[in-house]
Amino acid sequence: MRNYSKYVITKRVYSWIHPFLFCLFFSFPSYSSYYFNTELESAYKEILQLKLSEAKARIATEQVRDPHNGIAIYLRSLAETTGLLFSEDLSEYERLKSGESAYLKLIQSNNLPSSPYHKFCLAEIKLQWAFTQMKFNDEVSAALSTKQALVLLNENLKAFPTFVPTKKSLGLLNIIIGSIPNSHAWLASSLGFKGNVTTGMQMIQEVIDSKTIYLQEGYLIKIITEQYILNRDSNMESMKQLFSRYPNNILYGYIYASILSKHGNSSDALTIIETISVEDNYLSLPFIDYLHGDLLMQQGKYVAARFYFNRYINTFKGKNLLKDATYKLFLSYWLKDEDATAMTYWKSIQTVGQSTFESDKYAQKIALSNELPNKQLAKIRLFTDGGNFTQAFEIYNATNLSDLTTKKDKIEYYYRAARLYQKTGRQNECIQYYKKVISLSAETKNNFYYAPNSSLQLGYIYTQLKNYTVARSYFHQAIAYKNHEYENSIEQKAKIALNEIK
Repeated sequence: MRNYSKYVITKRVYSWIHPFLFCLFFSFPSYSSYYFNTELESAYKEILQLKLSEAKARIATEQVRDPHNGIAIYLRSLAETTGLLFSEDLSEYERLKSGESAYLKLIQSNNLPSSPYHKFCLAEIKLQWAFTQMKFNDEVSAALSTKQALVLLNENLKAFPTFVPTKKSLGLLNIIIGSIPNSHAWLASSLGFKGNVTTGMQMIQEVIDSKTIYLQEGYLIKIITEQYILNRDSNMESMKQLFSRYPNNILYGYIYASILSKHGNSSDALTIIETISVEDNYLSLPFIDYLHGDLLMQQGKYVAARFYFNRYINTFKGKNLLKDATYKLFLSYWLKDEDATAMTYWKSIQTVGQSTFESDKYAQKIALSNELPNKQLAKIRLFTDGGNFTQAFEIYNATNLSDLTTKKDKIEYYYRAARLYQKTGRQNECIQYYKKVISLSAETKNNFYYAPNSSLQLGYIYTQLKNYTVARSYFHQAIAYKNHEYENSIEQKAKIALNEIK
C-alpha cells in the first residue's frame, strides 16, 4: 500500500447498547432487524485481520439462521469488497460487482427507518463499492455512489446525532475529500461536499473515545491520516500500541512495517515483515512481498530482494506497482554491475502494469526518458531511504559532482545531499542544498519531482522554525509545479500543511 496507502477502506456498525448485552435479555428477533451477536462480532474482527474465508463462513451461517439481520448482509458486502481491494483481481470484480445492488435491495427490504443502522448500512455498502469501483478505475460510478452515501449519512447524523458509526464514515470522507489533490477536484465538486481534515479527525477521535467495536478501525484511520496526510507522529506511538495489542494481524503488521520504512527504519521494518504470518486462512497479500523486496534494497541486499519482487510480479493479480517492481529488479542487477541482465528488465518496464500509482509513474517516466540512473546516486537514495546513513555518506563523499554528465544527475546530486542532511539533522546544509535544487531546476526547466519536493520540505522546515510567511510561500510553490511524478501526493501534503498553518 504505498500510495497505495491513499485508498484505506473502513465501514462497520454499532449501537448505543452493545448488541451482545441486549441478546442476554431478549431472544433474537425473527423479523427485520439489525444486531450484532458474538458470531458476527467475530466475523467483523476476522475481516480486519484479513481472515476473509473464516469471516464469510460465519456470516453465511448467520444468514441461514436469521436471513433478515441487516448486519450480516452488510458484513458480507464488506468481506467481498475488502478482498477485491487487496487482490485487485479484475475477473473477480466483474463476477462480484452485481452484488452491490443485491445487498442494497436486501437492506432496503428491512424497511426499518426508525433504526440508526438502516441508512447507515445502505451508506456503508455504497461506500464499500465506491472505493472498489475507484480501485478498478470506474471513477464516475464511484463518485455517484459516494454522493448517495453522503446524503444517507448526513440524514442519519441529523436523525441520530449520537450514533457513533455515522461519524466514523463521515469522518473518513471529510479526511479523504478534504485532502483531495487538484487533479481530482472534479470528484469533490460532483459530490457537492467540502471535506475538512480537521473536522474528520475530530469525528474519528469521537469513534476512538466511544470504545466500541470500532476502536481498532478508528485508530487505523487516525494513524494513516497522521502518517500519510498530516505528517505527524514521527515516533509512531499510535501504531506501536495498535500492533503490540494485535501482533497477529497481518494488515497491521504490513502497515507498521510500511510506516517504519517511511521513517527510514528499514532494519526494524524488516524484523516486522519477516514475522508476518502467511497462513492459508489469511487473505493473500502480495504487497508484503513488494515491501520486503523494497526493504532489502534499502539494506543493500540486492540479490535477496529479487526473490520477493519476482514473487510479487508472478502472484499479484492486479496492475499496480508492477512497473515499480520491475524497475527495482532492474536496479538489483544494475547496482551489482550485471548490466546485460539489468537491461532486460529496463526494456520491460513500459510494457507491464499501469501508471496509476505515483511510483509506477516515476518508473514509467524514467524508462521512457532512456536516461539510465546514475549508480552512485541510486545507492545514496536507497541507503538514505532505509536509514543507513553511514553507507549513504560514504558513497556521497566518494561521488564527484564533476563526474556527473547530465543536468538531471547534477540536480539529483544536490537533492540527495539535501535529503541526507535533513534526515541526519544538519538543517543549515539541508536548506542550502534544497534551495540549490530549486534554482538549478528553474534554469534547466526540468519537470522531475526534485524541485517540488524540495519546496515541500522547505515549507516543513520553516514551519518548524515558526517562520510561517516563508513556509507558506514554499508550500504554494510546491503546489505550483505541474506535470511531475509524485504530483498528487506533494500537492496533497502542501495543501494540508497550509491549512494547518491557517
